[in-house]
Amino acid sequence: MTQRINILYDIYLNSEKSAISKNKHSDVNALLVFPNYYNVAMSNLGFLRVYELLNAPDFMSCDRAFLQDFNNDERTVYNNRGIISIERRKNILNYDLIFFSLSYENDFINILKILHAENIPFLSKDRQQPDINGSSYYPLIMAGGVISFLNPEPVAPLFDIMFVGEAEAIFPDFLQIVQKHFQSLKKNKQTVKQDILEESSKLEGIYVPSAYDFIFSKRGVLEIPLIENVIVKTSYPEKIKRKWLDYGFTPSISSITSEYAEFSSMKLIEIARGCKRGCRFCSAAFIYLPARKSSIKDVISGIAKAEEFEKIGFVGLDTMDNEYIKTYMQFSLEEKKTFSLSSVRFDCLDESNIDIMNRAGLKTVTLAVETGSERLKKIINKDIKNETILATIKKIIESGIMNIKAYFMIGLPTEDIYDIQETIALIKLMRIQFVESSRKNKRIGKLTIGLSPFVPKAWTPLQWENFENEKTLSKKINFIYKELNNLPNISLNINSVKSAFTEAFFARGSRLSLNILINSFNNNSTIKKAIIASGYKIDDFMRKYSTEEILPWDILDQGITKNYLKEEYDRALKYKTTPGCFEGCKRCGIC
Repeated sequence: MTQRINILYDIYLNSEKSAISKNKHSDVNALLVFPNYYNVAMSNLGFLRVYELLNAPDFMSCDRAFLQDFNNDERTVYNNRGIISIERRKNILNYDLIFFSLSYENDFINILKILHAENIPFLSKDRQQPDINGSSYYPLIMAGGVISFLNPEPVAPLFDIMFVGEAEAIFPDFLQIVQKHFQSLKKNKQTVKQDILEESSKLEGIYVPSAYDFIFSKRGVLEIPLIENVIVKTSYPEKIKRKWLDYGFTPSISSITSEYAEFSSMKLIEIARGCKRGCRFCSAAFIYLPARKSSIKDVISGIAKAEEFEKIGFVGLDTMDNEYIKTYMQFSLEEKKTFSLSSVRFDCLDESNIDIMNRAGLKTVTLAVETGSERLKKIINKDIKNETILATIKKIIESGIMNIKAYFMIGLPTEDIYDIQETIALIKLMRIQFVESSRKNKRIGKLTIGLSPFVPKAWTPLQWENFENEKTLSKKINFIYKELNNLPNISLNINSVKSAFTEAFFARGSRLSLNILINSFNNNSTIKKAIIASGYKIDDFMRKYSTEEILPWDILDQGITKNYLKEEYDRALKYKTTPGCFEGCKRCGIC
């Protein structure tokens, strides 16, 4: 197995085009871990950006590690080698600092797999004792990424430190502390670790989970777990403030490209952070506020430096809202660079933009429709008329772009059979428009419809909503499938309800969720079985939250006021829409 991993890693490294200059002889050896496979990690712009930042200081060198193939037995530590880094093939315990990059709730189980493979105790508090080899030191194990400032609580006790906010804003001060303590020759590594923890906890954006105790109780005979109180150790902040870059930041651009990445040989270029639209289901739109645009100079430079074989991928929540997007697309065209766009809004696709996209050779446009129900559109604050959707499809296809991917959600708050029927009716009309427009071009591509269960996310106005019962979701999916599956010229992609359940369980979970995760891992059982074994009911964790109770993620301060989110939730349930951010807007508290 070790030989197979080594061969695979050699192939990956040989495929990489890297802009990283690594320090061969460093005082501090760091490891950046992505709890999923190589191909997923190398298409994650946040992971690539952090890898670049950790290799920038002269005193530090950083390697990478990923989830590895456990050969159908995920609990087996193959050949006793555990998890090895791709660069130097060293085990985790041989590094001074371990940084986990967390992007997906469904990867939480993989964190346990990686720690278990290295015989590292799961909980931070259990790593204060000597390690399995009798050494007095475990590496400082930390985590960042979007999960760390969305809802870190289901995995928080696994880590010594979590970074709440954007790495570029937090790392300069934090790494100064690391350098200072590692350069002190009078200290052993365990003392260094404790000193870093204590000093860095005073920085904005640093969360030391062990300093906070969550007190839970149960409510009546229903045994619904509630957070009664959070006890904070002396000298630690009551809430952890998210730290972010101000306007005019340097955009993230892929520091490494690989043909084996999920987005093969694609140079990702961040053209904006945040979004001014305020779709009420979208966590990224709220936790990356304020909406900021990248420097046009840096983006243009990134496009120009792309290799001939590299495709450009423009990254941003509101890609087509960007006032410079036409400039970026036109410049890419002039430089003979192909590009792709993340999903785009209908009201941004004018004929000029579509023409540039067509001339650039785009074969597919991705559209986030969400629902065909006019009522539900008002709830999620994405009130785009079905007529606009159909007209946009007509413009796209008649321009010469052949394929459309359209994403929908099911299980939105208050959704009923009539809403489902409206969605089915819209999809049928989309198919008719797609086919008619394709015939005019005398060629037909593919209309792909993606269906995903709605998952309530922290820091959104819909964070108090429940995740719909799985049986109900499955019935809705089956109903849609029967209505659409036999229609020609349409392809259905339906996301797993089971996967969405796991995502929802952790997305709105607390430290109790970690107990259940560990129970599930240790007993090789499902999350559902582990919930029951822990003395709870599944609905206890899928329930609606009261707007008055303490939420697990209330330990963080995103800058958004809870009152604003409550007001937006109330407007949603009254079918009232809210305009996006505007100049001088101060309603949410961020600005």
